[in-house]
Amino acid sequence: MSLLKEFGEVLQSGLIARTLDKCSRWVEHRRIMGEPFPGPYSFKYHPWCREVHDADAPYRTVMKSAQMGLTEWAINETFYTIDVLKRDVLYVLPTALNASDFSKSRFNTALMHSPYLKNLFTDTNTIGLKQAGGVNLYIRGSRGDSNLKSIPVSVLVLDEADEMDQKQIWLALERLSGQHTKKVMALSTPTIPNHGIHLLYEQGTQEHFYFKCEHCSRTTELVYPDCLHICGDSITDPDVAKSFLKCKECGGKLEHKSKMDWMSKAFWDRTHTSEDHRSFYINQLYSFTVSPKELAIAYFRGLGDESAMVEFYNSKLGLPYIPDGGQVTDKQLDEAVMSRRYTKNAERPRVGGDRCIVMGVDQGKFLHVVVAEYLQTTTKGDPTLDINAKTTCKVLWEGKLPGDRFEDLDKMMREWQVLACVIDADPQINDARRFARRFPDYVYLCRYRRGVTGKELQESEKDTNAPILTVDRTNWLDASLGRFHSSRIFLPDDVSNEFKENVKALVRTYQKDENGNPRAVYLNTGPDHFAHALNYCEIALPVATGTGITQSIERVV
Repeated sequence: MSLLKEFGEVLQSGLIARTLDKCSRWVEHRRIMGEPFPGPYSFKYHPWCREVHDADAPYRTVMKSAQMGLTEWAINETFYTIDVLKRDVLYVLPTALNASDFSKSRFNTALMHSPYLKNLFTDTNTIGLKQAGGVNLYIRGSRGDSNLKSIPVSVLVLDEADEMDQKQIWLALERLSGQHTKKVMALSTPTIPNHGIHLLYEQGTQEHFYFKCEHCSRTTELVYPDCLHICGDSITDPDVAKSFLKCKECGGKLEHKSKMDWMSKAFWDRTHTSEDHRSFYINQLYSFTVSPKELAIAYFRGLGDESAMVEFYNSKLGLPYIPDGGQVTDKQLDEAVMSRRYTKNAERPRVGGDRCIVMGVDQGKFLHVVVAEYLQTTTKGDPTLDINAKTTCKVLWEGKLPGDRFEDLDKMMREWQVLACVIDADPQINDARRFARRFPDYVYLCRYRRGVTGKELQESEKDTNAPILTVDRTNWLDASLGRFHSSRIFLPDDVSNEFKENVKALVRTYQKDENGNPRAVYLNTGPDHFAHALNYCEIALPVATGTGITQSIERVV
């Protein structure tokens, strides 16, 4: 009898497996969840996730607010691909530490709750490699060129794409271009426009989640600010608890407690066309667990705290956001040109003059060069201001040279009578060192590093005649790009459009550090070489005037 029963169970299991031809059906039968929604996986509290699971497109992108159940979608797709499709998967997270934490917590927890999944994987798994029979799951961080280069897979998951090394995202996508059958899934809360997940989202169908209003019966969606009625004047105002959702078509109040009812027949609809890329957008106004009161409180927090406002837009609304003053504008660039009328062909400085002229070089395929003069604008004896705050920058020349023509920089040093030049240390560090040694005490290599305080310049390798400055990226970009916001920079009439676009490409926003605290960062929305060359000029100013370099604390290898 036991053998007959066992045979029946095997037969039944096989019949069930044949019906699990969609990821959504598979996960409902194969995945068991823990808190806060224990039991078999269900779309009850995240109805927007079902279609995302079953979308039949090579590329799927989800731009989302936080805590919307979509990381579980990525995990479910990974398990389904390994179990049913028998294909290797590369699961990428921002850092190696993120990858390790994911492997130990999210992955192992999923196996602990789900006996079927636990039996699927072998016991010889490592943190970065999980095996199910002959199928592999690779879990990697995005930092480092070697992490994603040599892994031959046709299925790629990019989890929290905005926090990743953006170059590595495109490297990973390029590796899939040679695959006949490919599947790419990217998800993230956004940060700024035209960056990371927002850039990917705009390449797809840009689908929104629609439902029929219970008051006016019109098809609509939940968007901010039209659908969030905020009550009260502050976080401490008791009336904030009265905040509610409303239909943007008729203004009717949409009860949060009955959200499951009026959203029961909600559906995704495309706003753009794409043959092979479905992209989705969802925000916390749809959440069954986040109340309108909580959204209103998050909004009020942002009124007095720019980093909190960034959090409100990115994590609550799932929208890219640029804080006030976070990006140089076309108007500011035009004002910098109109302030003083001159061209890049202006007369070169005389030998032995007293002008403070510096040069910044960002290296790569091309050498992007900026030559700038700094003009004193504040009394020298003012103890409250550093040299960068006391001066106005006048860009004398900007342009680019072939990336292997470092000797052309020698001519520019003499032509412009440069007092100090700061050059990007990488990628051609040997060429940069040789250039520095041809101009000892005039040329410095530079690297951005976290952990340097303010606009401090840490110097090392001075005894090699090719000294390296280590600086904080954000603080120095605040100084150089901040000149456009305070009208303390002049540009020539014939400044290139490439220079302007490069300067606009850097956007200041906030991200959480490893301790969960907000920190200011600059993200790029496109090529930014001239912006960094200008920044190196800013760093060169205290070098030229002898006011900024701190004592060497270590040698940089």
